[in-house]
Amino acid sequence: MKKTLILRCFLFFGAILLFNSCSDNDDDTINSESIWQLDTKLVFEPVEDKETFIWYYDLQTKQEYWGNDEVEINMRLKSKNPAKDFSKVDFYITVEEKDGYNYSTPFNTDGKMIGSAEIPESGAFTFSLGADEAYGVYENDFQKDRSSTLAREGDIFLLYYVITAKDGSTLDSRESIRESNRYAMKVRVEDFAPPLFEGTFEFEWIELSGGAITYGGVWLGKTGTVNITHDGEGVYSMSNLLWDYKYGGKGKVYYDFLDGLTYVQGSYQEKWSISNLNGASMDIAFTYQYSDAYDETGTVRFTRTDGTDWPSNIYTED
Repeated sequence: MKKTLILRCFLFFGAILLFNSCSDNDDDTINSESIWQLDTKLVFEPVEDKETFIWYYDLQTKQEYWGNDEVEINMRLKSKNPAKDFSKVDFYITVEEKDGYNYSTPFNTDGKMIGSAEIPESGAFTFSLGADEAYGVYENDFQKDRSSTLAREGDIFLLYYVITAKDGSTLDSRESIRESNRYAMKVRVEDFAPPLFEGTFEFEWIELSGGAITYGGVWLGKTGTVNITHDGEGVYSMSNLLWDYKYGGKGKVYYDFLDGLTYVQGSYQEKWSISNLNGASMDIAFTYQYSDAYDETGTVRFTRTDGTDWPSNIYTED
């Protein structure tokens, strides 16, 4: 009887010790009864204007350069397990060329490691990838020559991830065929028209009619500055289309970068006439709805302040 009692006590205390031993390691392991990989993934939320790489061909300078050289993605861990169960994410990229594929894509998704990130308790973090870094890991693998132009139309980078749990188990998105388990970056190659009329400009009144001097609040030799904003697609806004002329109104400047045609639209039938292009300056004569009735006309010398010249093809129609 005593032996039986002693044995029972031994088993009881042994079970308690075993339970405590398992409890001590709970923070470092994932529940072995659940296969966490089945309901775990990264959710990609790219930052606006940072979704992919953009390569510019500058229509003014004829040079090529990056319009956006960094992809930035907000990432969120989605899982039934808490984020504290996971330690890190390793990232791998593959790349595809339009007219032929390098050895690793798109059929071989092993890729090349491009970075890592620790997983915070919130499960949310941001991952950034530079264009030079992405192209750099594949510089010896491209079939197309990249010596003069780095980016080419049709280049596609695919970003994969490997999530590592604190117990050492992993989830490798390279083993999945689902598009949601990778992030695609199709490189955009675009013509870039610099916003020619955007910024701060200087002006000086060099010609004025009698009516303009009488009514316009300006005089010969008067100078000033004006700020012009870019609305997009060759359209610009001015608070006064006649610079600081008393009766000028706000309106739009329209400029066709390829053709050079420039014209304005405002509340008082404002019209520009461009002449005397000379590097960073040009002369602009104006008329508006009261020009004929009150002899109000004038010309300003309009000068850039950004260190560049006006394009030689800029003009206005009579």
